[in-house]
Amino acid sequence: MRLLFITLFSVLAISASLAQERIRNIRMRVVDSSQLEIRYDLITARPGDSVYFDIRSRLRGTLHILPQFVRGDIGMRITAGTDRRIVWNALANGYSLNEEIQAIIRVKTGIIPDASQLATNPASMTPKPEVIPEKPARTNPVVTADPPRAERPTSTPEPQSTAKPSGMLNEPISQPDTARFRKERYAGPAWALLSAVAPGIGNIFVQWPKPKIGLRPLLTIGCYGLVAYGILEREKSMDDFAIYEQQKNTAAAEPYYATANDHHHRYFLATRGALVVAAADVVLTFLKGLRNNQLNKEARRIQSFTVYPGLQAGQPTAVVRYSF
Repeated sequence: MRLLFITLFSVLAISASLAQERIRNIRMRVVDSSQLEIRYDLITARPGDSVYFDIRSRLRGTLHILPQFVRGDIGMRITAGTDRRIVWNALANGYSLNEEIQAIIRVKTGIIPDASQLATNPASMTPKPEVIPEKPARTNPVVTADPPRAERPTSTPEPQSTAKPSGMLNEPISQPDTARFRKERYAGPAWALLSAVAPGIGNIFVQWPKPKIGLRPLLTIGCYGLVAYGILEREKSMDDFAIYEQQKNTAAAEPYYATANDHHHRYFLATRGALVVAAADVVLTFLKGLRNNQLNKEARRIQSFTVYPGLQAGQPTAVVRYSF
């Protein structure tokens, strides 16, 4: 009897786990060193379901994905099948594919009422969230080979969708001019001039996609604090040296000379330390600004001419986009 109970319990547990699995075989690869292609198998699809995805970086956490840079089998009305495809233009979104990331495909289920229920209860159109975490695929996107699947994540996924729903299979989401998008805010090397005056402040504005303050104002306070401390120590050193010169014998003058020498040493360390920190901040800000300009030019070159397939009104189409 105990053996029969254990067998039935195991069968029910396995059936429940299989019933919840909606997505499997997730894999990623890099296309043209700027776009990330994600493929997955959708086991079952129900009316009202929507598919979206998250990208998590090992260093920066969850990345902010803008929907205008995503196209493919994402959103609502995605039919079940194998080898579904999502393409994310990471470079145009402001991320360079040079770190270890993880892709997570999510399914948000909803119930679509019939016409009679819609007439009597319009509130039933609100979808019931039922988010099912799927097995993520870990990879270093610099390598173009398909990586193996990783274990199921233990964290509970958020029910909100971060991708813009698409109503057609393989329907390309319209993308704005990337060059214009990146020029909305200047993040070039000229901010190094501000860092030369206020160390740490110029580095705030070269962060992308938006400025990041963090602890950088403390760098400004620290540099100016070291300079002020050095000036005070220099004045003390000059005062003690003046007293040293007024002494009549060497024994009485020696303590004043040692004290003046200590104050001068602290003045030297404080002012040179502030100079080194400020110079390092100016160099780092300048290099970061140059990197932003390079990404801007690369995104403009990639987005100037784009061709990708689509499906509209049941007919296969080829979308050609050119900007200048």
